[in-house]
Parts: sequence; structure tokens; C-alpha cells
Amino acid sequence: MDAFDILAEQYRPMIMTYIQTLVRDANLAEDLAQETLIAAYREFSNFEPNSKFGAWLRGIARNKVLQNHRATSRRRIVTDSRIVEGMEEVYSNFDLPTVEAESWSERLNTLLDCVTKLSGSLREAVAEVYEKGYTLKQAALRLNMSFEALAQRLHRSRILLHKCVLDKNTQELGHARR
Repeated sequence: MDAFDILAEQYRPMIMTYIQTLVRDANLAEDLAQETLIAAYREFSNFEPNSKFGAWLRGIARNKVLQNHRATSRRRIVTDSRIVEGMEEVYSNFDLPTVEAESWSERLNTLLDCVTKLSGSLREAVAEVYEKGYTLKQAALRLNMSFEALAQRLHRSRILLHKCVLDKNTQELGHARR
């Protein structure tokens, strides 16, 4: 197994989760994840060693999803740029050094645990946009609030989720060093 194979194996679950938040069709998400890894393999020689591999892969994945969306515009994907930016903020937490034995499913569980700690209105906003896949406009209508108010709630949620994930990672690293 070469370096790319090891990295691809480690980051595949994260890429699948990331793509599944943008594409609602599980089979399409699997295809796009495979295309992402093939493209990454072809471009691996261009990867900057000091860069974050997860962020680089997510960039390729995002491009693959957008290419697919342009080619098949009738498929439903999240296209609101604020949602994609917010997802990138949350997923970037997983680029931080963590305990080696921690799997992506454990990382996802950490994030989900942090979501449950949000107040009701913040958790509800996150659920409408990130879990149910509504656009900001649709979610604002469903929650009976303005677009701006929803965007502000999501921004506050991302800040709190970022802090929670960092705190949990710091705690876990502290326990692992003992």
C-alpha cells in the first residue's frame, strides 16, 4: 500500500459523508466519492505536503458535485453558498490532529453529540438545513423566520459546533497522552 492508498482509506468515510450532505442520492454519492478519489490519485503529485489532505479532497469532491449538478441539473443538491461554506467550516475541524485510533465514524459521533448540545432553536435550524437538506430560503419559511435570522442562527451554531469539537478533541488528546 502506498501513501495515497493509506490516506484514501482513512479519508473515504469523511468524503462520503461530505458528498452525501450535498447529494441526496446514495448511489450518486458513492459514484462521486469514487470519482473524487480517482481524480485525487491522478493529481496527487500536485498535492502540497504542508496542506491539509482532507481540505484538498473536499475541494475535489465539491468540484465533482458541481460538475455533476451542471450536467444533470434536475437532481436535487444543496446549492446555497452559505450552506457549502458552513459545511466547510464544520468539516475543517476534522483536519486537526486527532488520536490516530479515532475513526471517522467516531468523529461524526463527536459532531452529532455537539449538535445535541445546541439550544433548541439553533439545533432546529441545523436540522432543517444540514439534516433535511432545505435551502436557507425554504428552511426560513418552514421555521417562520427571515432568511437573515436563519443565516445568523446557523452562523452561531457553526461557531458553537467548532468550539465543541475542538474541546472534545483536546480532551481526547489529553486522555490519550496520560
